Amino acid sequence: MSRQNILIGVLVVVILGSGYVYFFTGGPSLPLTATATPSDAEQQFLELSNKLTSIDFDTSVFTDPRLAQLVDLATPIAPERQGRADPFAALGR
Repeated sequence: MSRQNILIGVLVVVILGSGYVYFFTGGPSLPLTATATPSDAEQQFLELSNKLTSIDFDTSVFTDPRLAQLVDLATPIAPERQGRADPFAALGR
């Protein structure tokens, strides 16, 4: 075997090993919390976001019989004749 084939083989093994470590062991672990103290703007944003409440959507509108009675009034589009293959070509004389 040539030196180039051995080098390529070693490189493939390193790449596959790195991929295995990254995908199957969770990859590099990053901290989930900030270690620095938040600025005033960040602190204000955090306080405001903690005051937010969850939003509830009323989905009863989808079971309303009036919605089921709506009719589609779309106008069908008639097919048009296809134009020239190259619209920028010179007109035939």
